[in-house]
This record gives sequence, C-alpha cells and structure tokens, in this order.
Amino acid sequence: MNLKALLKGILEGVKSRSIDVVEEELKEMEGTFALLLLGSLIGLPSPPSFVGLSLLPYLERELTIALSRTRYIDDGAAFWFEIADI
Repeated sequence: MNLKALLKGILEGVKSRSIDVVEEELKEMEGTFALLLLGSLIGLPSPPSFVGLSLLPYLERELTIALSRTRYIDDGAAFWFEIADI
C-alpha cells in the first residue's frame, strides 16, 4: 500500500514538473513570436507590415507584459500588479 502511494506521488511530481516546463517553453515562444513581429523596434529585419498588423491582436498580452517590464524595471511587485491589473 505504501509503495503504491509512493509511486503515485512520484507520478504526480513528474506531471507537475512537466507542466512547469511546458509553461516556460510557452513563455519563451511567445517572446520569440513578439520579437519576430516587432523586431524592427530593435533593428532586426521584420516581416512585411501587413503581416505584423494582421497578427497584432495576438500580441496584446505580450505588449502589456513588455511595457510593464520596462515601466517597472526596478520594482518587482509593481510588475506583477500591473499584469494582474490591480
């Protein structure tokens, strides 16, 4: 009985860790997506304007996060409150 509970606990731990890894990958991919579309802001070659404008609605969250990071670069709590709209 204890072995079964131990194995179940290990399985839950592996599941939870894999979810964390996938969430981190998603954040990195969202950042890369924003960089590809808005790369002209930092001097990278960018896609044609109509492509960037057509995909802009999908960047709302990324733009909010990027702007709040630059606005509150020294204040970590303010960064999280800005994301949560508190």
